[in-house]
Amino acid sequence: MKAFAIAAIITSLAVPALAQGDPAKAEANKAEEQKKKESEQIERAYKEMLKRTTREQPVKKTDPWGNLR
Repeated sequence: MKAFAIAAIITSLAVPALAQGDPAKAEANKAEEQKKKESEQIERAYKEMLKRTTREQPVKKTDPWGNLR
């Protein structure tokens, strides 16, 4: 019974340490989130640029012989 109690105490003390996780994984997750945010910003900027270029260039048909007729 004594051994079981000691094992339970050791286990209960070790659980919070495992819950903290690996710092290297936390760094990798932060880097991955940063890359994801950057790619979203690039995608938004690209879409905005496409919207601006299509609005700024109206479709005009020119008639090169219009002045001669």
